[in-house]
Amino acid sequence: MANTILTPSVIAREALMLLESNMVFGNLVFRGHQAEFAGAKAGDTIQVRGPATFTADEYDGAVLTIQDATESSVPVTLEKHFDVSFKVSDREMTLSIEDFGQQLLNPAMVAIAEAVDGYVASKYAEVYQTVGTAGAPPSTLAQVAAIDQALNEARVPLGGRVTVMNPQAKADLFAIPSFAEADKRGDDGTALREASMGRFMGFDHFMNQNVKSHTAGSLTGTIAVSGAHAAGVTSVALATDAGEAIDLVAGDIVTFAGDPQGYVVGAAMSVGASSSGAVAIEPALRLALAGGEVVSLALGDHVANLAFHPNAIVLAAVPLALPQGAGRAEFVQSRGLGIRVVWDYDKDAKSDVVSLDILAGAKVQDPRLITRVLG
Repeated sequence: MANTILTPSVIAREALMLLESNMVFGNLVFRGHQAEFAGAKAGDTIQVRGPATFTADEYDGAVLTIQDATESSVPVTLEKHFDVSFKVSDREMTLSIEDFGQQLLNPAMVAIAEAVDGYVASKYAEVYQTVGTAGAPPSTLAQVAAIDQALNEARVPLGGRVTVMNPQAKADLFAIPSFAEADKRGDDGTALREASMGRFMGFDHFMNQNVKSHTAGSLTGTIAVSGAHAAGVTSVALATDAGEAIDLVAGDIVTFAGDPQGYVVGAAMSVGASSSGAVAIEPALRLALAGGEVVSLALGDHVANLAFHPNAIVLAAVPLALPQGAGRAEFVQSRGLGIRVVWDYDKDAKSDVVSLDILAGAKVQDPRLITRVLG
């Protein structure tokens, strides 16, 4: 076929379809509306609208209460700019879009889809709720039921719940006879269908190789809170004595004596002997601290499988500006997901180059709706 078929617009539409069909995590989280953020660049923080919330009123038979739709808004930093660029030969330029997609576009979009999935999976480090035992993925009905119980107690909506497990957890779950008999679900021909482990105990279960493993930091000696802290603060001062040290990493979960709540560490913190520093925590401190409370590292190394409602995490993929100097370019967006295609000529390589890229940010927007399933 004539190479005029392969326009940036045609390629972009095909690429977007392939991107969506090859993602798992990216298809299971909330994708808000980002059309108004044209011109954003990596490192920018944008406000993304979340789903509306309402309050149920008791109708008295006479007066109807009309509510405004209250949309949540969450700041999301555009942390990732994923790109795949490749040369296109004269022969490849003569391919139909189907052949071009099979030979070049599909492998490129698989790479970007895996990058997006891995990025979303890394947001486990913002999750403070956990269920299970580190180093032991769920392998019994009772352990699967414990995941359901954890989300029930957190008042997570029943509809739409999913789990995403790593390959080891999938193998252990399939060793449960009744789990292995669960009906498969998903859209035919997509990664989501291939990843599906069926619906069981109120969850749609999926496997993804991009699930992250957490390597825990360490607390050497008996580390204590330094000074009083009011409930509601998100930073706690810690102090060390001789022979003690603090080496916490983002995603660690710590507890303070007298407070059963686990707090996720927001940023790495290292403090040597006879020194002090502050650790960023989420959620905000539930109970006031008087000072002197012993700090404990609640979890060691573990796989961070996740169980969540889609509204727990927001994924924002914003429109990318079309470069003025490029030969041909197009940005296509649908359902909160977008891809830019730039087709230009590299005079040094004496060949055409196709670049596909996506600018994205992700954040846990409602940590009540998600828990780590330890493995």
